[in-house]
This record gives sequence, structure tokens and C-alpha cells, in this order.
Amino acid sequence: MKRSFPSSFLFGTATSATQVEGHCTTSDWYDFASQPGRVNNGDAPHPACDVWHRFEQDVDLIKDFGYNAHRFSIEWARIEPSPGRFDDDAIERYRRMLGALRDASIAPMVTLLHFSLPQWIANQGGFLNPSFASLFERFVNRSVERLGDLVDRWVTINEPNVTAALGYFVGIFPPGHRRPWQAWRAQEAMLDAHARAYRAIHERAGRCGWNAEVGVAHHLRVVEPWDSSSPTDRWASDLFEQTFNRAFLNALCGLELSRAERSMLALTRTKRRDVRDTHDFFGLNYYGRFKVRVGRNGTYGIPIKLEASPGAEISDVGWEVYPEGLGRFLREWSERCGRPVYVTENGIADSRDAQRASFLVRHLAQVADAMQDGVDVRGYFHWSLLDNFEWTEGYEPRYGLVEMQADTLNRCPRPSAAVYGQIASKKEIDDGLWEQYGTVPERAWRAGGV
Repeated sequence: MKRSFPSSFLFGTATSATQVEGHCTTSDWYDFASQPGRVNNGDAPHPACDVWHRFEQDVDLIKDFGYNAHRFSIEWARIEPSPGRFDDDAIERYRRMLGALRDASIAPMVTLLHFSLPQWIANQGGFLNPSFASLFERFVNRSVERLGDLVDRWVTINEPNVTAALGYFVGIFPPGHRRPWQAWRAQEAMLDAHARAYRAIHERAGRCGWNAEVGVAHHLRVVEPWDSSSPTDRWASDLFEQTFNRAFLNALCGLELSRAERSMLALTRTKRRDVRDTHDFFGLNYYGRFKVRVGRNGTYGIPIKLEASPGAEISDVGWEVYPEGLGRFLREWSERCGRPVYVTENGIADSRDAQRASFLVRHLAQVADAMQDGVDVRGYFHWSLLDNFEWTEGYEPRYGLVEMQADTLNRCPRPSAAVYGQIASKKEIDDGLWEQYGTVPERAWRAGGV
């Protein structure tokens, strides 16, 4: 079945600074990754993909593939390596990177905070520092002042729910704590920081006559009980839904908070009013479905397991591929938030490139079908352009449309990059592509050894 996209639709790729740039020693992730046992195989975010020096080469790849957008982050730790000291050379480098994209007619989307913090902020309590939101606002003001004429779309914070959960609940991101109440306080701080950034960007853009759309990129997972007849599995699934999927977004969109969400986000009435509706678009990061069950030896050492459905298609890292969930979330949260939507991340760890083309076709079909139903989806950014440093998993997961050769850092496009390029260039999934890639590949991994 043929599916079409409007001429204005953005077909993009996505990366983040810590994962691809290299050569930044002033972030908390540089220090965290150096601690024994923190990262798979002892990997470190240096030199990563050396994008700091090779960005223009990657722009040429994006253009050659036929994509018309690219989402990337700027590194706070690079721009403000010590309190109040801004590195003009780093800012100028980001200007050249943005200029390279615009010269190639590739629309940039810039993320201001993608998991990593300057080490000096981490030393002062990170997200739990009472001054965090104002410090972030200062960084945002300087960045927008210097870069705002080149950027039409800003993501303030990437996946605040993931940042809080992995840093403060399960302890596998900086600062490595396992204190749930700190995860809730971190999300509160990020809500405040986002709202301040939203207003700062619009104030500067309005004064200078620049276009500026501002939003958050939020991670959503389909979560269902492993055993629908089990009260504990149902309880755990519902708790995950409320605290991970919904709490931050409900506060952002001015929606009613459940009892669990209210206890997690201790927001005053004034604070809720301050953060409400501070977004021009909803950024959706989507990676599939978890089946949730309660039991010992759970995921990340907590007594809850997050697993794939038995026999389901899975990625190299064991995540269940579930395209239908993308369509569901597009419809649900477009209505709940009342804003246009960008799919700001969607991708698969697939070192063989055996599933990625089908993954792309099936997920983009969900986007097209949602648009046919009236959902205002304006772009899709595939994670990722390049194989990169995947946080605690190191370089083992391969998410890239482009393979990175570890010894040379040479870029080797995978066949799936051309499939995505065909869709982007023609603005459609034609019958031939759907017939070839519209079902689960025969070589796909299956959960449970099936």
C-alpha cells in the first residue's frame, strides 16, 4: 500500500555531542566512563566518531543520501567548560557546523542538553543543585544569542525521564545514584529548566526577528504486564506508565496528574502554571515495547523485569520491535498535548543491517497512517546517522545508517541508508518498497531464542 508524505516533511538523522564528537574532557560523562565497570568493554566517549573535526564530511553523506534534516546537540561542557567562562572558539565551531547544514539545504534541529553536564555542575550536585535551572538558562541565553539566527527548531532537554531514571534510580548514568526520590527531584529541576529555556529562546528570537520552535524530546515506551492476570505485573506496568511515560508530559501539557504523579513531582500550583504549555511541538523518541513483570533478578538490579514478548522481533540489544506503538503514541499525545509532533528519535541496534530497512519502512508507514488520520507530524529523525558511543553499552550496539570503522573512523554507508534515502527523495513509501520491506525480515532476531 502506497503512503505519501507532504513536500515540507523532514526526513532526518540524529546524533548527540557526547556520543559522536570526541575531544571533550570537561563533561561528567568523560569522568564517569573512566571509572572501572561503568561502561561495557571499558569504552570511552573519545574519540567517538571524531565529528568535532569531521562534521562537514558527515553533512556530505546526509546530502548524498537525500535527507533534508539533521538533529544534533551542542555540548554545554564544551561551551561553558568552567562556571561563567564561555569558549568562543567552541561556539564558533558550532556556527560553522550549522552553516554547513544550511548551505547544504539540510534543516538543523539543535538539542541543548542531551544527557551530559559540565563536570563543574556535576561536582556541585548536578540536577539537584538548587541553582541548576538558572545555570542552564544562562547557558541557553549565550547559545541562542550566538547561534539563534541559524536555528529554527530547538530541543531544550532530551529524555528528561531517562536522564532521571538512569542517573538516580538505577544508577547506570551519572551520578550513579540509586535513590528514587532524587530521580523525582531531578525531573522537577528539568521541568523548571525547560520552562526557563523556552521563555529565554522566545524572548531572544522575538527581539531579533528569528523563527524559533521549542520543545522537549520525550522517550515513550509501550508498557504492558507480562501476565495480564497477575495483580503485581499489572501494578508494575501501571506504575511504569505513570512515572516514566506520563508524569513529565502531563505537567508540561497542563494535564491532570495522577496520585502517583503528584507524589513524584512535588509541584506547587504556581510551578505547575509556570511550566504548563511551554512547548511549540512534542518531540517523541520511540524504541518499542516492554513487557513488565515483578520478580527477583530484575532489570538493572531492581525487582522488575523489562522484557520482550515471547517470539517477538528484537534488536541486537534485546529490545522488542513494535511499530504499532509509534502510531498509537502519535495519535494519543498529539491529542493530549495539542501540538505538532516530530519523531525526534527512532532506531534499531542492528549490526548486520538485516532489520533496519524493514524497521524504517514499517515505522514510517505508521507515521504516514497517523498523518492520514489527521495527526500533524512534521518530521522523522532516525537514530542514528552513525554508529556511536551508546552510553553504558559502549560501542557494541550498532544503530548507524553508516558503519563506523573503529580503527580508522572511516564512514561506510549501510544498504538501509539508501532505502531511507529513496523514501526521503520520493516523499513516499511505494508499493514496491512495502512489498519488499513491509513485514518482519526472515533474518530478524526473535525473543526467547525463537
